[in-house]
Amino acid sequence: MAYFNHAFNKVFIGTGGFITAPGTLTNEVPKGQFTFVDPTTWAVPGNLDPSTTLKCPLVLVSGSIYQNDKIGPFHGGYKESVKSKIINPKYVTDFYRVDPCPLQQATVSVGFTPDTSALADDSPKWAIPGQINCAPDFICGQTYYLRLDLKGSPILRFLSRNSYFTAGAYTGCCPADALTPTLVDPTIVYIDWAKQFLNSPLINAFIQIEIFDYNNVSLGVMTKANVNDAAEDWNTYTPEPSPATGNGAGMYITGAYVDTQFGDCTFYPTDALQAYLEPVKIYASEVDYNGDPCAFASLCVANTCLPIQGSGFGENVVRELILSEGYNQSPFYTGKDLRIREITQGYDVTNTIDRTAQYSRYFIKHSVPRFNNPTGTFDNDQYLLEIVTKGATVTGLDSTGASSNTGASGDVPAFSTINVVSTAGLEPGMTVTLTGGTGTITAGAYILEVVSSTVFTITLGTAVSPVTVTLAADSVLQAENSPADDAFEGFMLSWLSNAGSGCVTLTVYDCPNICTPPTVFD
Repeated sequence: MAYFNHAFNKVFIGTGGFITAPGTLTNEVPKGQFTFVDPTTWAVPGNLDPSTTLKCPLVLVSGSIYQNDKIGPFHGGYKESVKSKIINPKYVTDFYRVDPCPLQQATVSVGFTPDTSALADDSPKWAIPGQINCAPDFICGQTYYLRLDLKGSPILRFLSRNSYFTAGAYTGCCPADALTPTLVDPTIVYIDWAKQFLNSPLINAFIQIEIFDYNNVSLGVMTKANVNDAAEDWNTYTPEPSPATGNGAGMYITGAYVDTQFGDCTFYPTDALQAYLEPVKIYASEVDYNGDPCAFASLCVANTCLPIQGSGFGENVVRELILSEGYNQSPFYTGKDLRIREITQGYDVTNTIDRTAQYSRYFIKHSVPRFNNPTGTFDNDQYLLEIVTKGATVTGLDSTGASSNTGASGDVPAFSTINVVSTAGLEPGMTVTLTGGTGTITAGAYILEVVSSTVFTITLGTAVSPVTVTLAADSVLQAENSPADDAFEGFMLSWLSNAGSGCVTLTVYDCPNICTPPTVFD
């Protein structure tokens, strides 16, 4: 049994990497780095790598996050390194890594879109199975109703309830000489629906809409800011005078909400977080004038991209760090006089974690058995150690100034160097991959070589020889941290295996596949 039904948590900041240098003492571990030390010498043992033969108990250590060791003349010890209990590898019960995942907004397809045009009849994307008519005929003299429901934390914070809006689109009077109702261009129905949605203050802050017309051409992305702009395509659209039966239009409705965030200076751990992390959920259905979606075979609706909550954000990590430091008797000041927070080094906490970044985290769960206690009962306190590493990917780097290569065009010989403009977000030790341009670009061929925090080059790796590539102005650079944590992962698995632990594998919780809605028809 245990005194608590959960593990005691402690956070270690390891964004600067894993120290393997033998003999490093605990007071020499810098801020942002972590390692293991021998509890008999309090120094890093030798062979702290994947080939280790170690199996003895060790202590996990990371550098202090604070700049000053003392607050005033008496209170001190703040620069003392952060340490775990002694970890016996035989009592490690779990070792896993949680990778950061980007937030994915919901996208719903209504009618004939690039997504619904390619769906099979039995696709699980259909919101209402069996209702797959994406190009119904719209006739004159009728009003067609589309109901849009928005749910999730952002909506609840806005209205204290979920929100909905029903738009009614009237197709206009029939020709005076018409004996039967005539077909109208379905595009005007979708435009009318979209404009009503984006003019409604109940929902317009949470969505954006892209219309596809009768000829399968996008009319652009409609938002509450531009919906009434007279120059936009949806406001200048000329309807098809003689539409054919079975030709449809459609639209994408995408969640597009951005919540308010406060800077580090006025940050409070109690600031609302759910609306920032949770995407809006979107439900659309054609209804009759009574609002009943089941009264007839309605227009097709497909879940093009399901909403996925992001993970690994600095917003979560900084709160976990504040809680951990509070257990260490270093509380984060949350009163009214923020000068006290500065005095008590509270801003060292928010300066350690970038709240806009994403982080990978390792978790080591171990137990500390107590074989002797007053009750004579075997106790098994559990500890969950969280190691925060900088596993975030830096994307969207500026490569508009990328040259084709430093030598002749055509074949790029091994070790040739390609220069780019931006260094935003890059740090020494990161790896860069390059996509875009023409020709053949081999994955992993380009390795970032950081010269300084402002100068770097991308060099063709030795494994590829040669490749043909010409960089375009819209080439995309993506940088991510090099697998510096491989040494830590390899050591942990060998250490656990050597000791005969029941946990000898690393479980990785990575991200689901990211969904990108198609933008053009096949």
